Amino acid sequence: MNLMEKARRSSLATVIYDCAQEVHRTLGSGILPSIFKTCLAHEMRLRGIRFRSNMPVSVYYKGIKLPEQLTAGFIIEEDIVVEILENPGDIIYAQKKIQSLLLFTGCSLGIIIDPSADQMIDGWKKITLKNKKT
Repeated sequence: MNLMEKARRSSLATVIYDCAQEVHRTLGSGILPSIFKTCLAHEMRLRGIRFRSNMPVSVYYKGIKLPEQLTAGFIIEEDIVVEILENPGDIIYAQKKIQSLLLFTGCSLGIIIDPSADQMIDGWKKITLKNKKT
């Protein structure tokens, strides 16, 4: 990844954070994750961010399509995957899901947002794809 792509991705991640922060500041930390997700989508639309939500992601292994399928909460600008944490106790599962989504979408950055955090900075986790074993 070149320097321009890294700068663009970092800038986009900052705008996504600003959107999440605005929703969190406006509604607080006690709302349902599904409502947070809908409001986050609206905030991103207001800022002109291109995204797809609830996207099915096919899983391939050595040329075959597996029956398992993932669903990405958001794929943003074809480069960042965002998942809204449903339950704070599910953070390990969410991290594994993001790793899988990064692998099968080709996106370069994953973000987990926990809308139940007291402050958005505490509910924000960026993840990159771990190196694949050869």
